[in-house]
Amino acid sequence: MLKTSGREPTCDLVVDHPSVSRVHAKVSLGDNGLLTVEDANSHNGTYLQRNETWIRVAKVKLCIGDRIRFGEREVPLEKLTGLFQHRAGVKLGPRHFSPRRPSGSTRPLSATLPAEESMQKPRRNPVTGKIEEDQP
Repeated sequence: MLKTSGREPTCDLVVDHPSVSRVHAKVSLGDNGLLTVEDANSHNGTYLQRNETWIRVAKVKLCIGDRIRFGEREVPLEKLTGLFQHRAGVKLGPRHFSPRRPSGSTRPLSATLPAEESMQKPRRNPVTGKIEEDQP
Protein backbone atom coordinates (compact mmCIF):
# COMPACT_ATOMS: atom_id res chain seq x y z
CA MET A 1 0.00 0.00 0.00
CA LEU A 2 1.52 3.31 -1.13
CA LYS A 3 0.65 6.88 -0.14
CA THR A 4 2.15 10.15 -1.37
CA SER A 5 3.24 13.27 0.46
CA GLY A 6 3.93 16.70 -0.99
CA ARG A 7 2.53 20.13 -1.87
CA GLU A 8 0.15 18.81 -4.53
CA PRO A 9 -3.48 18.85 -3.30
CA THR A 10 -3.94 15.32 -4.68
CA CYS A 11 -1.29 13.90 -2.30
CA ASP A 12 -2.51 11.74 0.57
CA LEU A 13 -0.57 13.96 3.01
CA VAL A 14 -0.37 17.61 1.91
CA VAL A 15 2.63 19.51 3.29
CA ASP A 16 2.22 23.15 2.27
CA HIS A 17 5.72 24.65 2.31
CA PRO A 18 7.86 26.11 -0.51
CA SER A 19 10.75 23.69 0.21
CA VAL A 20 8.46 20.67 -0.33
CA SER A 21 8.12 19.29 -3.87
CA ARG A 22 4.72 18.72 -5.47
CA VAL A 23 5.15 14.99 -4.88
CA HIS A 24 7.99 14.86 -2.37
CA ALA A 25 7.95 11.34 -0.90
CA LYS A 26 6.18 7.99 -0.96
CA VAL A 27 5.10 6.33 2.27
CA SER A 28 4.45 2.61 2.20
CA LEU A 29 3.22 0.03 4.66
CA GLY A 30 5.04 -3.29 4.52
CA ASP A 31 3.52 -6.70 5.11
CA ASN A 32 5.20 -6.63 8.54
CA GLY A 33 3.33 -3.39 9.41
CA LEU A 34 6.45 -1.20 9.31
CA LEU A 35 6.38 2.19 7.58
CA THR A 36 8.91 3.08 4.90
CA VAL A 37 9.51 6.56 3.51
CA GLU A 38 11.10 6.92 0.07
CA ASP A 39 12.14 10.22 -1.43
CA ALA A 40 10.45 10.82 -4.80
CA ASN A 41 13.50 12.53 -6.37
CA SER A 42 12.58 15.77 -4.61
CA HIS A 43 14.70 18.86 -5.12
CA ASN A 44 15.21 19.64 -1.41
CA GLY A 45 15.46 16.06 -0.14
CA THR A 46 14.03 13.89 2.61
CA TYR A 47 15.88 13.86 5.92
CA LEU A 48 15.87 11.50 8.87
CA GLN A 49 17.00 12.37 12.37
CA ARG A 50 18.13 9.35 14.32
CA ASN A 51 20.67 9.49 17.14
CA GLU A 52 20.57 13.32 17.04
CA THR A 53 21.95 13.59 13.50
CA TRP A 54 20.00 14.70 10.41
CA ILE A 55 20.97 12.79 7.27
CA ARG A 56 19.51 12.88 3.78
CA VAL A 57 17.90 9.57 2.89
CA ALA A 58 16.63 7.98 -0.30
CA LYS A 59 14.60 5.29 1.50
CA VAL A 60 14.28 4.41 5.18
CA LYS A 61 12.19 2.24 7.51
CA LEU A 62 10.89 4.37 10.37
CA CYS A 63 11.60 3.54 14.00
CA ILE A 64 10.33 4.82 17.33
CA GLY A 65 12.00 8.14 18.14
CA ASP A 66 12.86 8.97 14.53
CA ARG A 67 12.11 12.39 13.11
CA ILE A 68 11.46 12.97 9.41
CA ARG A 69 11.69 16.15 7.36
CA PHE A 70 10.58 16.89 3.81
CA GLY A 71 12.73 19.79 2.61
CA GLU A 72 12.68 22.22 5.52
CA ARG A 73 9.36 21.02 6.97
CA GLU A 74 9.36 18.42 9.74
CA VAL A 75 6.41 16.02 9.63
CA PRO A 76 5.25 14.35 12.86
CA LEU A 77 5.36 10.55 12.72
CA GLU A 78 1.73 10.51 13.85
CA LYS A 79 0.73 12.09 10.52
CA LEU A 80 2.60 9.40 8.60
CA THR A 81 1.15 6.53 10.63
CA GLY A 82 -2.26 8.21 10.33
CA LEU A 83 -2.17 7.68 6.58
CA PHE A 84 -2.81 3.98 7.29
CA GLN A 85 -5.21 4.32 10.24
CA HIS A 86 -7.73 2.01 8.65
CA ARG A 87 -5.17 -0.83 8.69
CA ALA A 88 -4.55 -2.67 11.92
CA GLY A 89 -0.95 -3.30 12.89
CA VAL A 90 0.74 -0.10 11.69
CA LYS A 91 3.92 0.17 13.72
CA LEU A 92 7.38 1.66 13.90
CA GLY A 93 10.59 -0.32 14.29
CA PRO A 94 12.37 -0.52 17.66
CA ARG A 95 14.02 2.62 19.00
CA HIS A 96 17.62 3.21 18.04
CA PHE A 97 19.59 4.39 21.04
CA SER A 98 22.54 6.74 20.75
CA PRO A 99 25.64 4.65 21.27
CA ARG A 100 28.15 6.03 23.76
CA ARG A 101 31.77 6.54 22.91
CA PRO A 102 34.04 4.49 25.16
CA SER A 103 35.50 6.57 27.96
CA GLY A 104 38.73 8.30 26.93
CA SER A 105 38.31 7.35 23.26
CA THR A 106 39.32 9.91 20.65
CA ARG A 107 38.25 7.77 17.69
CA PRO A 108 35.13 8.83 15.78
CA LEU A 109 32.00 7.22 17.15
CA SER A 110 31.41 5.33 13.89
CA ALA A 111 34.79 3.61 14.34
CA THR A 112 33.61 2.13 17.66
CA LEU A 113 30.48 0.54 16.18
CA PRO A 114 30.01 -2.59 14.11
CA ALA A 115 29.19 -1.66 10.50
CA GLU A 116 25.55 -2.76 10.78
CA GLU A 117 24.96 -0.39 13.72
CA SER A 118 26.38 2.79 12.19
CA MET A 119 24.24 4.74 9.76
CA GLN A 120 25.81 5.36 6.41
CA LYS A 121 25.42 8.67 4.60
CA PRO A 122 23.97 8.30 1.12
CA ARG A 123 26.44 8.09 -1.73
CA ARG A 124 26.27 11.02 -4.19
CA ASN A 125 27.21 10.90 -7.83
CA PRO A 126 30.03 13.48 -8.19
CA VAL A 127 28.81 14.52 -11.65
CA THR A 128 25.03 14.77 -11.18
CA GLY A 129 24.92 15.31 -7.42
CA LYS A 130 22.07 12.79 -7.14
CA ILE A 131 21.94 10.13 -4.46
CA GLU A 132 22.91 6.71 -5.78
CA GLU A 133 21.06 3.61 -4.64
CA ASP A 134 22.96 0.47 -3.63
CA GLN A 135 23.06 -2.01 -6.49
CA PRO A 136 22.15 -5.65 -5.71
